[in-house]
Amino acid sequence: MTTQTTLDIAQVPHLYRPSIGGIENYVYRLNRSAEAAGHDVTTYTTDRSLQDASSQSTVDGRVHYCDTDLSLLRNPVSRELYRRLDASDHDVYHLHSPWFLSTLEAAHAIPDDATTVMTVHSAEITSTSSFVRALNTVYRPFAQYVFDRVDHSFVQGATERRRLLDRFDVDPASVSVVPNAIHPAEYDVPDADVRAFQEEYGLDPDVPTVLFVSRLVPAKHPDVFVDAVTDHLPDTDLQALVVGSGDDAYVDDLRGRADDRIQFYGTLPFEDLKASYHASDLFVFLGTWEGLPTVILEAMNARLPVVSTAAGAIPDAVTDGENGTIVSSPPDARAVATAIRYYLDLPSKRVAVGDRNRATVRETYRWETVAGTILSKYNTLVGRAGTE
Repeated sequence: MTTQTTLDIAQVPHLYRPSIGGIENYVYRLNRSAEAAGHDVTTYTTDRSLQDASSQSTVDGRVHYCDTDLSLLRNPVSRELYRRLDASDHDVYHLHSPWFLSTLEAAHAIPDDATTVMTVHSAEITSTSSFVRALNTVYRPFAQYVFDRVDHSFVQGATERRRLLDRFDVDPASVSVVPNAIHPAEYDVPDADVRAFQEEYGLDPDVPTVLFVSRLVPAKHPDVFVDAVTDHLPDTDLQALVVGSGDDAYVDDLRGRADDRIQFYGTLPFEDLKASYHASDLFVFLGTWEGLPTVILEAMNARLPVVSTAAGAIPDAVTDGENGTIVSSPPDARAVATAIRYYLDLPSKRVAVGDRNRATVRETYRWETVAGTILSKYNTLVGRAGTE
């Protein structure tokens, strides 16, 4: 049995709150759990985190927002981050995905004898861009270097573990499956709050509602969702909600191709976001470079069937036909529309799948279990290092 000790932990994400994103929220939750367990946590990130004007998230604890010297495709490089890590002395360093240049910097800067772990939020880069695919090929040896520098890697599903071991020279014993997760009870909403949300945003509770929650960027394919509704379901009685923010020009283009059944809400306050799940009947997610997005788990917790790509660890949570429908990647608007129509036409199927999804989240994807597993691994690795 591992003895619980107080640890000095360094988290190194490329972005952190108040930036909006899956990694940012994952690290924030892990920091809170580590602090609640009595550990000390310092986060090293880049000042690109401070550029999202739409963010409503808050930050506490020790965070170093290091100056960004350059950024390529939301991938920042910071000499200050390197210098700070090079001069640091923590018990555990937790990196996040090998694909970020700040992770590569960190892997080189941290002490050779440091205990280092990494959460791989996606085991491969997937993109329709030939430029990005070429960068992926060139960068692969550098990603291997990062794996060589860490003692243990966490992946978010068995599917991701297989991908990782197929693509990199990594000891299978040093890779464990630890899924993403949520606090399910935190996302439960009283019926009165759901009705208030529907009234405030002009939603008809008698019309089926399809929800899309994501950053509005090309890699998340909100355009495919809009086209599925507008072009392939033109006569279907539904209301579609798009929640998330993005570049003004890109969002304007989405609005221009949408019909009046589609509402764009931007970044919602947390209480309204929670209510949006419970006010909906179906959830659509179309990202193609993912780990296991918490928005899918949040939707499942609200008893929503999920229409999604098979990116990352999503197939571990969403089994086609059991928890929703898996569509091709990159997604096709006609196929997405077919999946939406299927669930809208079968209310009893929606209910059965939704009940199954809520049970799945509450049995398998609880954050306290995930955090406990990670913190236990910290202690195991530090204890092992102390005996060597």
